[in-house]
Amino acid sequence: MKPFVPMAVVLTLASSVAADAQTRPARPAPRPRPVVAERVFLSVNGVFQAGSNDFRDTSTFRENVEDGSLSTDYSVGPGPAFDVSGGVVVWQRLAVGAGITRFSHSTPTAVSAAVPHPFFFNQPRTVTGEFSGSRTELAVHLQVRGVFPLSNRIQVAVFGGPSFFRVEQAIVDDFDFTEAYPFDTATFSRAMSRTQSESAVGLHVGGDVAYFFRPEVGVGVGVQYSGATVQMTLPSGSSDVKAGGAQVGGGLRLRF
Repeated sequence: MKPFVPMAVVLTLASSVAADAQTRPARPAPRPRPVVAERVFLSVNGVFQAGSNDFRDTSTFRENVEDGSLSTDYSVGPGPAFDVSGGVVVWQRLAVGAGITRFSHSTPTAVSAAVPHPFFFNQPRTVTGEFSGSRTELAVHLQVRGVFPLSNRIQVAVFGGPSFFRVEQAIVDDFDFTEAYPFDTATFSRAMSRTQSESAVGLHVGGDVAYFFRPEVGVGVGVQYSGATVQMTLPSGSSDVKAGGAQVGGGLRLRF
């Protein structure tokens, strides 16, 4: 019987180990941590620029040996814009990149003038009319971006940095009018204009939420504010003109 003693001891120990393994609770599997494996990103958006950047100018001119006045009210209202940005993740959740926003919109301009009378002093004739101008804004944004994945499909980003604006605006320099004897009234004919182009440095901040239905392709919505003040040369002299504004929109999201 002695040869069977060691075998019995081994079987007893094996049974104890198996029973202990069955009663010991299993450790839960670690939850996967959302990561952004893709280092390069690209966003293409259609956006709407809200708010208005209206401005006004009043200048004087010489007519019939007397000073007259010319006032122009430029209406720069909200409208659609196009935005594209891209960059690369440089460290963990920190990325750097650049973006471009283009905004182009008509700028209806109300023209009002006081034209001196050819026969009498201090009896100007009021002349009013309209001019259909345009405004184009091109902004280049340098971005520092924080990328925060909430899951493998949902990603949040915040960004900001300097912006470089190029603004083109149609400016009314002069106007034509018609008059007839006894010259008590005058009628607006047309406005003469030129395109003024100026540059300025501003800033931008914003945020974005994206949903990726494939690892590389998704859609997103975002909000951004960008703005700058440019110095325009108007008939009355140099004047500050606002550019940019709050923008909201969405579009395609890509990451590689």
